[in-house]
Amino acid sequence: MPIINIRFIKDVVATPEQKLELITKMTDTFVGVLGEVVRPFVYCIIDEVPQMDWGIAGVPMPDLKFLTSEAGYGKVYQVSKDAMLGAIAQMEAAAAQNK
Repeated sequence: MPIINIRFIKDVVATPEQKLELITKMTDTFVGVLGEVVRPFVYCIIDEVPQMDWGIAGVPMPDLKFLTSEAGYGKVYQVSKDAMLGAIAQMEAAAAQNK
């Protein structure tokens, strides 16, 4: 049985109407790829995590100030992005030397 699992923060991300739409559209997408034969067996489960029971970069969510400020998530993301770009540059330089 195919299982589609969707997780988000309770009372922050989706209304009851949007959850119904997600269930319908996610199921329809799955059936569109695998065929109508799987429809009766497709389970779509929405898990709603209570606020402050999950986090990003060590910060409990939802903390909208952290997510939207350059000093918050923007800074964490930029540091990670710079490290990744540096690693890619090193790998490319090493590959060029080995040619």
